[in-house]
Amino acid sequence: MYQRRRETRGPQYTALDYSISISDVMSALLYVFIVILIIFSFNMENSESDFRSEYIKAAEERERLQKVHKEQSEKLKNLEIGIAELRTLAANLKRDLDQHLAKTSQLLHQLLSDMHHDLQIENVQVFIDPIHGILRLPNEILFPLGAAQFAQGGEETLTKLARVMMRHLPCYAGSVDKAERPSFCEDRQWNPGTLDAVFIEGHTDNIPLSKANPFANNLHLSGMRAIKTFETILGDGKSDSVLKELRNQKGQSIFGISGYGEHRPVILHEKSTAEPANRRIDIRFFMVNPKPPAVIPQLFEELDRLTQKLETLK
Repeated sequence: MYQRRRETRGPQYTALDYSISISDVMSALLYVFIVILIIFSFNMENSESDFRSEYIKAAEERERLQKVHKEQSEKLKNLEIGIAELRTLAANLKRDLDQHLAKTSQLLHQLLSDMHHDLQIENVQVFIDPIHGILRLPNEILFPLGAAQFAQGGEETLTKLARVMMRHLPCYAGSVDKAERPSFCEDRQWNPGTLDAVFIEGHTDNIPLSKANPFANNLHLSGMRAIKTFETILGDGKSDSVLKELRNQKGQSIFGISGYGEHRPVILHEKSTAEPANRRIDIRFFMVNPKPPAVIPQLFEELDRLTQKLETLK
């Protein structure tokens, strides 16, 4: 007997197929990935191009800096060479100056020592200071206290001094190109053009003069004593005086006069003191100053050249 299947009514479930939607998603993801990859590749290409451009610029800048560094190094090297040359020139200058000064000092010492020796033979006692170029005559052998007239034997002493000077000063005076050598000048003495001046200086102590004294003060007294000494040594107006005719390189007279009174004492006293050492006649000798060595113009030329180089480095 045929039986009808009984139909049941209730919820029915159907199995869903997700394969299509997953494939779509995967395709979409792949598409997105490809797009990202393309963008990344494009960016990488741009970055590589930028990097290459920056690298080229950096290389060019480095090459430029190397060139500048090389040029600066060469300039500094040349400057160092110039400074070394300048130091050499300066050393030569110092050497030449030292030689000139030593020669001048030696000649001054020689002149004073020779005169001192001859004055001792003449029984004239003097003091010499070769460092300052001074031949000193004590006042006692020339002038009485407070007077400008010679003491006994004072004029004779100066006459002896004049004879000694006439044996020596002509060997050092004059000019190199015009001097005629006197017969009495030895080889070592013959140094024409080296004596520049001889000053006769009067000095006193610091005791004020009395009102009865004919001189107003010690300054006037010292000046008058210097004049009296000057006139006696140079022949007191005689036309045939050898010393009067002596000239230096410039054609000027060798001798000069000065009076200092009490203002340049040998021994300083704050109070009025009759100091014998301060009463004196100093005869001061000046030798010709050394001429600037020939290296000096070269030195300044080198300085100018180095200055220009330094300007280019700024």
